[in-house]
Amino acid sequence: MQDLNPIAIELNERIRTSAPSVFTLLSELGKRIYLPKGILSQTAEANIKAHRFNATRAIASEDGDMMHLAVSRELVPELTLEGVYGYAPVLGQPELRETWKTHLLEENPSLAEATLSLPIVTSGMTHGFSLIAELFVDSGDTLVLPDMIWGNYRLIFQTKAEAAIQTYPFFNAANEFNTSGFRETLTNATDEKLLVLLNFPHNPTGYAINRTEAQQIVDAIVARADAGCHILVMIDDAYAGLWYDASVMHESLFGMLVGCHPNVVPVKIDGATKEEYAWGLRVAFMSFGIEEATMQPLEQKLSGLIRADTSGASQVSQTLILEAMKARGYAEQKQRNYEILKERALKAKKVASDSRYAKLWEVYPSHAGYFMCLNLKSASAELARQHLLDEHGLGTIALGETGLRVAYSCLEESDIEMVFAVIAQVIEMVNSS
Repeated sequence: MQDLNPIAIELNERIRTSAPSVFTLLSELGKRIYLPKGILSQTAEANIKAHRFNATRAIASEDGDMMHLAVSRELVPELTLEGVYGYAPVLGQPELRETWKTHLLEENPSLAEATLSLPIVTSGMTHGFSLIAELFVDSGDTLVLPDMIWGNYRLIFQTKAEAAIQTYPFFNAANEFNTSGFRETLTNATDEKLLVLLNFPHNPTGYAINRTEAQQIVDAIVARADAGCHILVMIDDAYAGLWYDASVMHESLFGMLVGCHPNVVPVKIDGATKEEYAWGLRVAFMSFGIEEATMQPLEQKLSGLIRADTSGASQVSQTLILEAMKARGYAEQKQRNYEILKERALKAKKVASDSRYAKLWEVYPSHAGYFMCLNLKSASAELARQHLLDEHGLGTIALGETGLRVAYSCLEESDIEMVFAVIAQVIEMVNSS
């Protein structure tokens, strides 16, 4: 085991003093990592004081401005050169971070009185989860997940970080979120440290929880924390804001977890990916529900991790998101897109639930997001997927033996009826063969 750098020792002590629960959750890498006092800090100092010549930045300049290629500049003429070509700060553009925090507070009333860190910008949500895995997960640590998940969780936490996955059925017999199964899984995990990952609106089903379910989830976590367990709760809010059913909670579960117990550390991972309709810009955010005295050294550790992999998210992507959020017409354009997706969601739910398809599948409850999921009653989902793709040019996602995910987000409303009719035709063919 390598000796700890003095900076890492100092950061560890600050975290241990201000929040012992956070220190207990740190991985061995999380305890070792730090941001060196080197080029970045010297450059930052020079940016403030070097009023004559600044020979620190790893950029090229010409005639007092940033050197660039006109062919790329012409594609983004309204943005500043710095906003396009400059290096973004490791943790993200300060104004964008503040703007996103304001957005979170507006969209989540339960955060009004809660402690919320300044969001950290990551290179997409996958990068955010990877940072969490590096900071908090050691080989063999237990991660509690439902059986129906976004597959990248296993790649990040199980394959890379070597966490031990404990699963529970996502749905109970009534096709509601399995709060009793979730509680039982937490209770049966005897570890002194647990990792929990929750995702609502849910990928792949589009399920969203109501207030009662949310409180039951929080109660289960608090009960396990009361027994002495230290718990990191990750909230995947990739589809936040895309709720289409009045019966479900229209805000993140994160707000109810902040401050719920001294042993519970909640972190929210969300992004511009879906919320701002900016998928390929790869801008996401990570927010903690912990006090500033703990967040400061934790930010230094996260800066070290980011510096050691991506070195920071794309400057032009961050600039585009920030300027869009400040622009006239932003709210109206965002509402328009939401209404289109809502109409598609309601149409898909109505069509897929039609009685003529009852013998072929059941529709898992879907209230939000981009997807709905069919539970095929007899056909193999993978076989159906292959026939749909090869013979009809229709792409779907097979999940396990019987799950077939349909993304209505990318279907025109006028095409939804035909899509499910073709799916039914193929399933009938598969059943008869």
